[in-house]
Amino acid sequence: MVRKNLMLAFVVFGGIALVAAMGSVVAGPAAAKSTGSPQHLVATGWSCPILLGLVHCLPPGTSVKNGGSPSLTALVFDTTDSNSSDAPFLGTEHVIRADVFEKGGASQPPCPQDPPTFEYRDLRTTDLGIPYYACHHYDSGF
Repeated sequence: MVRKNLMLAFVVFGGIALVAAMGSVVAGPAAAKSTGSPQHLVATGWSCPILLGLVHCLPPGTSVKNGGSPSLTALVFDTTDSNSSDAPFLGTEHVIRADVFEKGGASQPPCPQDPPTFEYRDLRTTDLGIPYYACHHYDSGF
């Protein structure tokens, strides 16, 4: 009887954990959208540079200029105004520093969210010349 109750507890708590995890996955894009705007993010300590014609908001303490972060995720807005209060949210962009990305060799990750190539883009070959590969979680057109 104790064993049966213990198994039931694992099933119930496991189900609750699964629902909570699924909720955070589903809520991810909504949570990003609820950040509001570049103006709001700048006010809370984020940096929001204009990169390749779009505002990319980076979490506090991170930067792509010096290659200090091994990877990070930016929130991308369809504007060239870092102080915009109503810019459309395009999605997220995950970047991996080139040396970390290239260590993967043949097992480098795909980028299934970003047509047309569905691959990470080497940002060293762009006008930015920064040491990262980028995967856009929206149609970037690259």
